[in-house]
Amino acid sequence: MPEVPKAGEEVRIAGCQMSRADDGPQAPSTSEDRYRLLVEGTGDYALFLLDAAGRVETWNAGAERISGYPAAEIVGRHVACLFSPEDVADGLPGRRLESAVADGRVEFEGWQFRKDGSRYWAHAIVTVLIDGAGRPSGFAVICRDLSGGMQSEEVLRSVLDNVVDGIITIDEMGIVQSFNPAAEKIFGYWAAEVLGRNVSMLMPEPHRSEHDGYIENFRRTGRARIIGIGREVTGRRNDGSTFPMELAVGEFRLNGRRFFTGIVRDITERKRLEHEVRRRVSELAESDRRKDEFLAMLAHELRNPLAAISSAMQLTGRFADEEESEWSMDVINRQVRHLSRLIDDLLDVSRITRGKIELRKEVVDVAPIVAGAVEATRPLLDERQHQVTVAADPGQMWLEADPTRLEQILSNLLNNAAKYTDNGGRIWVTASLEGPDVVLRVRDTGMGIPPEKLPQMFELFAQGDRTLARSEGGLGIGLTLVRALTELHGGSVTAASDGPGKGTEFAIRLPAADRPGGHSERVRPSRARRAPSRVLIVDDNVDLARSLARLLTLLGHEVRMAYDGEAGLEEARSFRPDVVLLDIGLPRMDGYQVARLLREEDCGRDARIIAITGYGHDEDRRRSREAGIDYHLVKPIDYRSLMPLLESAA
Repeated sequence: MPEVPKAGEEVRIAGCQMSRADDGPQAPSTSEDRYRLLVEGTGDYALFLLDAAGRVETWNAGAERISGYPAAEIVGRHVACLFSPEDVADGLPGRRLESAVADGRVEFEGWQFRKDGSRYWAHAIVTVLIDGAGRPSGFAVICRDLSGGMQSEEVLRSVLDNVVDGIITIDEMGIVQSFNPAAEKIFGYWAAEVLGRNVSMLMPEPHRSEHDGYIENFRRTGRARIIGIGREVTGRRNDGSTFPMELAVGEFRLNGRRFFTGIVRDITERKRLEHEVRRRVSELAESDRRKDEFLAMLAHELRNPLAAISSAMQLTGRFADEEESEWSMDVINRQVRHLSRLIDDLLDVSRITRGKIELRKEVVDVAPIVAGAVEATRPLLDERQHQVTVAADPGQMWLEADPTRLEQILSNLLNNAAKYTDNGGRIWVTASLEGPDVVLRVRDTGMGIPPEKLPQMFELFAQGDRTLARSEGGLGIGLTLVRALTELHGGSVTAASDGPGKGTEFAIRLPAADRPGGHSERVRPSRARRAPSRVLIVDDNVDLARSLARLLTLLGHEVRMAYDGEAGLEEARSFRPDVVLLDIGLPRMDGYQVARLLREEDCGRDARIIAITGYGHDEDRRRSREAGIDYHLVKPIDYRSLMPLLESAA
C-alpha cells in the first residue's frame, strides 16, 4: 500500500497535481487486506462509463492497460470497438446493453479485442444507470482480464489510485471498507479517518439519520432502492459543507458476504454552470419579450404620425381652401418633427450603447437651459392645459455641460410629465444649489409610479403602465437617454413617487461649475443675403429631389437634378453649380466618391457641397469631411438650417 504523503509532498490524481498541507499528525497506511477486499470483490481492472447509446465517456488507466487504447482515442467511440467484427455483425454489443437495461445488470465472460488486434478473455459486469425520471442514462462497466491469471497488486492499486471519481466500498452494515484517493479529495477526509466507520458520516441530515434504516430494510426485504441506479444526491465534506454529487451503486458478494461499491463524482461546477445557463436563458427570454413589445410600440408610434400626414395630404388634395391647407401643412410639419424625434432618440440610444456619444461641454448658465427645455415642450404643455411653475434664477447656477444634451435631458422629463399627467395638471421645474451640486427637479401631479416599478424605469424599453403607455405614445427609451446622458456628465438621476395617482419627481444631480470670470455674449457677424445660387440636387429618391427642387425654384434659385452618382458628375460639368445637395447612398457611385471627384475638377472645386442623407452617425460625418463635403445634414432636413447655407454660397 502507498503511504499517505507528508506535508508539502505532491500527489498526482488523474493527471492533476495537488499537495497536502501539514494539518496534523500523518494518517496511517491503508491495510493490504482492505485493498485486497476491494480488488477481489469488484474484479476491477478496467473501470469506465458508457452513455445511453453505448459510447465511452470515461476511461481509466486500467482500461488503457488492458485494451491498449489511450483515453484520447476511445472516448466518444462505441464500446463495440472492443468486440470482434463477427460479434459486432451479430449485434452482440447491443444485446449486452439491452440485457443490462432489462435486468439492471449483466455479467458475462468472452473474448475482447485490444487495439493491436490481439484478444484476451474478459470478465465484465455492466450495470445500467437510471436517472431521476427512471430512464436509462448510461452504463458502468467493470472489466477484468482473465487471460493472464491474477495481475499484480501494484498495478491494480495504481488503477484505483488514479481514477478521477471517488470509489467507496461498504459492507452490508454500512461500514466503509475502502476509500480511494479521489474520494479523499472530494470529501476532505483521509482514508484512515473513514475506514471502519459508517458511511453515513459522508451524508448531511436528514439522510445521515435515515441511512441505517435503508440498509436494514434492504437486508430484510432484498428490495433495492438505489442499486444500479445513477442519481444525484448531496454529500457532506469534512468541514461540514455540502455539495451536489452523482452516485452510482453496485452490489457484489464475496465469501458469502454482501458488499456495495459506490462511484462518486462532485458536480458542484456543473450545477453552477447549469444555474448560470438557466439565469441567462431567463434574462434572454425577458429581453426578447421586451424587444417584441418595443417593436410593437415602434410600429404604433410610426403609424400614428404617418396616418395624420396621410389624412392631411388627402384634405389638401380635395379642398383648396387656404385655411384648410394651412392647417394641413401645420399637421404635416408637426408630425414630421415627431418622426424625426423618434429616429433621433433611437440613434442616440445606439450611440450611447456603443460609447459613441461625444459631449461638447462648456460652462453654461442653468436658467436659459431650463427655459429652453420648457419652450421646446410648450406645445404639448399647452395642449394638455398644464400649469407649469419654473424656479431657476439666471446667473446663479453654472454647469460644465453640453447645453444641447442638457436641454434634451430636461425636455425628455418634461415630455414624460406632460404625457402622464391628466389634463389641467401641475408641473414644477426647479434648479437649486445643494452643496457642491446643482439639482434639477421635474415634479408633476400625474399618474405616479408603483414602488416596485421605480428601479426599472431607466431600463431600455421600460415603461410604467403598458396600456397607458401605448395610448400616450413613446418607445420606452426616453428615461434610458436621461440616465445615460446624465451619467456622461458625471451626474446621477433618481425617481421618486408615493405610488399610483400621487405624481412623480425626477431629480438630476450634476456637479456645479464656477461662475465664468468674464462672461460676454458672442456676437455673430450678420450675413447679407446673396444672389440666387445655382443648385444641383443629386438624389435617387425622385420625389424628394423634385419637391426640394420646386421649393428652391420658388425661392429664386436655379436648380438641376440627377438621380445617380455618375449622372450627377455629368450634370455638374455642364452646369457648374454653386451648391451641390448630395445624397450619400446613391446607385452606381456613392456620394463620397462623387464629392472626391468634384473636388478634383474645376466644376466642383469651389462649390459648396452639402450632404443630405439618412446616415447620421459620427463615422458618417467623419467620412463626409474626408471626402471634401462642407456640411452634413440628416434627413428629414430642417429647411431653416438649409436656407442660410444656400444664401451664403452664391
